[in-house]
Amino acid sequence: MLTYNHAPFLKEAIEGVLMQKTDFDLELIICDDASTDHSEDVIRPYAERYPYQIKYYRHNLNIGFVENQRFAFQKASGKYLAYCEGDDYWTDENKLQFQVCFLENNPDFVMTTARNLLLHQDTGEITKDGKDYIFGNKDFVDYTQESFFSARPTQTFTYLIRREFLDLKWIDVYSNYRDLYYFYHLLQFGNGRAFNKVVGLYRLHEGGVYSSLEIEKKLKTSIDIFKNIKTVNNDSRANVQVSKDLDELITKYFYLKEFPNPLFNKKLYKAMLERFLINKDYYNLFLQTLKIFKYAVKR
Repeated sequence: MLTYNHAPFLKEAIEGVLMQKTDFDLELIICDDASTDHSEDVIRPYAERYPYQIKYYRHNLNIGFVENQRFAFQKASGKYLAYCEGDDYWTDENKLQFQVCFLENNPDFVMTTARNLLLHQDTGEITKDGKDYIFGNKDFVDYTQESFFSARPTQTFTYLIRREFLDLKWIDVYSNYRDLYYFYHLLQFGNGRAFNKVVGLYRLHEGGVYSSLEIEKKLKTSIDIFKNIKTVNNDSRANVQVSKDLDELITKYFYLKEFPNPLFNKKLYKAMLERFLINKDYYNLFLQTLKIFKYAVKR
């Protein structure tokens, strides 16, 4: 459990772990990256009450998410590793038990995940995770490194992975290390299974509907991640996700009010060119160009 200034949410996160019903031992590793709020006051009583279950580390200086994650992974000693950041929480008391049982009985799988609900912190509204299109009415879906590039039916805080396949060297290979990198490399060793079962709540702090600039940032981050995967591993399959993100990035420029005149938007043309260079899709480029002129006239 990585945390930084999550004091208002830590009680739910910690208790979501402590309530787990298992027939095996578990340890909760909490790594506080020098929080400036009262996180210490929330965590310390739990650590003192459950000294055999909770390993609590607080950094004196903020070392950043990536190094805090490396530190936490290095402290783990279990056969399996699960993750829950300090502002999310598990709601299923059998979350770890059914995931461990599955991996114990299916050695060709390296990870298992599940579904979650979304808790909109500003309004208190709880919504679905938007993954129905992946699961349909199926109890589970299996995924591979191949399908990883087109659909990822999970949030990070729902996973359970075999720790033996987590190679920390990739933290130093990729810039701005993210969970998608180690998912990609884990799936080199086997498949994953996502259960159509809600196990927790993922907290959203976005302050309402994303502005176009926030959407742009998220999409560009995803584009950079998959371009890095392609470059480091010479894996052109990453173009599937890059193209998908570019298409969405381009579409957002057309319809959001922050970009009233696409005719003069250099970022839009740059995204279109990058999309074209990946697939050499002249028809797609024509449609995108036509839409620019239609939208400009309409505005």
